[in-house]
Amino acid sequence: EWDSGNLLPKAQLRGRGQSYRLDREECHGIKELLVLLTHLYDDRRQYLIIDEPELNLHPQYQAFFIQEVRKVAGDPSSDPRKKVVFLITHSPFILDLRSSDDLKSVIAFDLQYSAPKQISNLDLDISSNSSLTRRLNAHHKQLFFSDNPVFVEGIHDAWLVEAIMAARGVSVARAGSCIIDAGGDKEVNQYLKLCQGLGKDAHFLYDLDSLFSGELRACIKDDESIQGFLLSAGLGHDIGKYCGQLEKKLTDMIKQLLSATMPPSLDRLQSFLNSLGSSQWEPQQWAKARVAVMKAVSRHRDDVVSVVSEKVVKDIEGHRDQILMVLREKNIHVLPGGTLETYLPHYQGDEYELDDTAKKKAILAELDEVVDLSEEELSNQYGELYNIVLRLPAKPEVDVEAVLRNHLGDYIHELQKIVVKNPNWDRDQIQAQINSSDSSHAAVFSICAFARGENGKFNATVEITELLGQGKRWTKVDEHTIAGMLEFAIHSDEPTIEGIA
Repeated sequence: EWDSGNLLPKAQLRGRGQSYRLDREECHGIKELLVLLTHLYDDRRQYLIIDEPELNLHPQYQAFFIQEVRKVAGDPSSDPRKKVVFLITHSPFILDLRSSDDLKSVIAFDLQYSAPKQISNLDLDISSNSSLTRRLNAHHKQLFFSDNPVFVEGIHDAWLVEAIMAARGVSVARAGSCIIDAGGDKEVNQYLKLCQGLGKDAHFLYDLDSLFSGELRACIKDDESIQGFLLSAGLGHDIGKYCGQLEKKLTDMIKQLLSATMPPSLDRLQSFLNSLGSSQWEPQQWAKARVAVMKAVSRHRDDVVSVVSEKVVKDIEGHRDQILMVLREKNIHVLPGGTLETYLPHYQGDEYELDDTAKKKAILAELDEVVDLSEEELSNQYGELYNIVLRLPAKPEVDVEAVLRNHLGDYIHELQKIVVKNPNWDRDQIQAQINSSDSSHAAVFSICAFARGENGKFNATVEITELLGQGKRWTKVDEHTIAGMLEFAIHSDEPTIEGIA
């Protein structure tokens, strides 16, 4: 409404028709939205730059604002009704990706102040109907807000990795990272290319079959750092060729296993290989057979050696380990034992013919137990999987106890000084003086008991308030306590103060 030449924003209560002023009587988010829309609809400006438009906005209002942005965003040189809109955001609701053009419009910045990265000329399927674009628009846009995201193949893999980290007392989020389930190895490859294009220091966790599909090799074959690492190790420069050598060795081993008499522990391997058909195998069948054999080497090594030889097994393990070492240079972590199921004690499905239902059931069982395991128990239970988790970005919990002890040392030192300088003061006077000299400590520490003796002797009990789930605790102090060296004990039970001779 116009009022004395001024335009007053007003709204009406739904159903009642009562009018009120938006600028005075509405919440901050609604007023923020009003300002954003006013500038967005202002046809006098062809360019609009908004820093963090999501501030104070409910997610629904963020989605509404982006809906309005889409109506006006465009090239003003070809359509004067359009304007160029730059949005600087930390919100996945503002990052509304619906098409390849939307994805290509993203500009990513990093902490190294390098040139901003924009997706262009990448060998990616980012059409509006691609699974990558749909998945990004659903719940995986957090990769844009992380400098070192971690990608795993499935949601259950993500649950287990997060649980192992939590049991270790470390946090992915604290390291500025996140764990994203990509939905299969082919999808992980898409994210690998995407992160390469955005210059992100991403980590990827693959099953072993990724080495034999060819797609992972295609993603990294032109990487100069991998080529250089291969050359320095005396392995040539072509990762694809070196993987091909491993495939050839596995092929020879498979033929040897098929023609041999297997020990009982390898009966299931033999039946699985036979189930792939007796005629000439297709590439996909060979890939399954190679992964199965590598699983057998991991789980039944001695029995495999008894059929082939120690030399053959060591040769294959050496080639595999060299490849995995090279891939780790690019934060690509491949499970040497085959698949995640190989490392789950609760997995009751088939060793070689994977069962997603059995995998899910096993992981849920692992989640119930993993939280109570020590570092040593985690290592023993998950082996190579645990070693890979150790390499993922994470930071430990803040050592609150160390910080607390430092502050308590300062408090005790101040207490001792006041006692010496004021030999006639009682507990209340000493407490008041400490609180006035450092009020920040007053919320955490207090003197709950105090007694004096002759020749400057004293005993005091300092109470530590309840903090971060810890109940009240106490420490006993006297004139001999060396506060600067933190030589005092913290007790869960309140000590008694006895008289001093």
